[in-house]
Amino acid sequence: MPDLSAWLVLAIVALTLALILIRPRDLNEAWIASGGAIAMLLAGVVRPEALPGVVSQTAGVLLFLLGMMVLTGIVERAGIFDLVAERCADFSFGNGIALYVLLFLFGAIVTALLSLDVTIIMLTPIVYAVTKRRGMDPLPFLFACTFVANTASLVFPFSNLTNLLLYEPLGLSFRQFTSAMWLPNMVAMLTNLALFLWLFRSRIPRHLPAILMDEPGIPAPNVASRGWRRKVAVLLVISLSLLFACGFAGLPLWWAALAGATLAFIPALITHRTTLAQTAADISWPLFVFVIAMTVLVRGVERTWLADLTLSPPESNAGAVATGVLSGAIGSNVINNVPMAVLARSVLERMPVENQPVLAYSVLVGTNIGPALTTYGSLATMLWLTLVRQRGMTITTRSYLAISLITVPIVLLTTSISLWLVVR
Repeated sequence: MPDLSAWLVLAIVALTLALILIRPRDLNEAWIASGGAIAMLLAGVVRPEALPGVVSQTAGVLLFLLGMMVLTGIVERAGIFDLVAERCADFSFGNGIALYVLLFLFGAIVTALLSLDVTIIMLTPIVYAVTKRRGMDPLPFLFACTFVANTASLVFPFSNLTNLLLYEPLGLSFRQFTSAMWLPNMVAMLTNLALFLWLFRSRIPRHLPAILMDEPGIPAPNVASRGWRRKVAVLLVISLSLLFACGFAGLPLWWAALAGATLAFIPALITHRTTLAQTAADISWPLFVFVIAMTVLVRGVERTWLADLTLSPPESNAGAVATGVLSGAIGSNVINNVPMAVLARSVLERMPVENQPVLAYSVLVGTNIGPALTTYGSLATMLWLTLVRQRGMTITTRSYLAISLITVPIVLLTTSISLWLVVR
């Protein structure tokens, strides 16, 4: 029977998660999570000497994020994302549906190669500006940004923070991960796109206006000089090539991320294309605090609730897929997908090694796609809502659920079936 310390841990975790969801006075999730971690230390459940181990456990993930944030900040200031979005509009030849499909696919590529956070932070403002300049209702396009960030983030370990949280600790190989997840990722993305084209069929114009509108407050495309833009594009290709090379060679992905960031940062700094202050602003420092703090909280749960837990893996791959997807999706919409991934990692590490890959892939389908069901299921969706509302768009919880309650269950179902076909 759980003792007093176990119930205290449960209370700390519950209060922390509740405050993260409520966000009193718009307090950043990282500082709330830090309060929970400090409470765990004060309660004596997690000892201070365990903190270096927690940091070490998350170091690879955090170093990877650091490198990618620096790199994408430089790419964004070079105007590459703006330019590609405008080219999507040009290649749509005045057809709103074609533009929607092109921007959706662009978001899927950015998500797969640079992570879902880049899609949310960089593309949401750009897509809003592209659509407003053409006199369109931006809402369907903005929904595409947040959903494609979730549904297209399965294919590579670096496409989503949740992938990284399971990839390295469970010792999954890059080739193994990608081979298993490319088909589910494709099915999820295409199912999502088809559903959105149907759901927003009356709001996506068939023909775009020939003349761009001069919208107040809408910035012009941010495009740097052609020479610098080409150099950054080459450096981006080199950085992504290093990521794949490290992945297939079984080397830590953070090596490639930091190398790519360095390759881009040094010439940008020398040529005054960036400054130390700008680069520091590109880095989401609270995210690092959030990940470490949530790991401390899960460490407390491990010691009090999971230490003596004996788990048996599902008897079939079909059962493993169903169990992993449902637990990942439900858990993400209860406690948010990042803490759910950290908790799932702890549980999966107690499973037989031969059962871990299928369960990990299944959990990731749940933690990547499932959180899109609610506005608080993932940090990416919460950030997207903030960016959208800053631009004067009204998206209520009810209006969001009107889309997500139709989309997410169908995407989860088709993706789960495709994953079962891969692993059976």
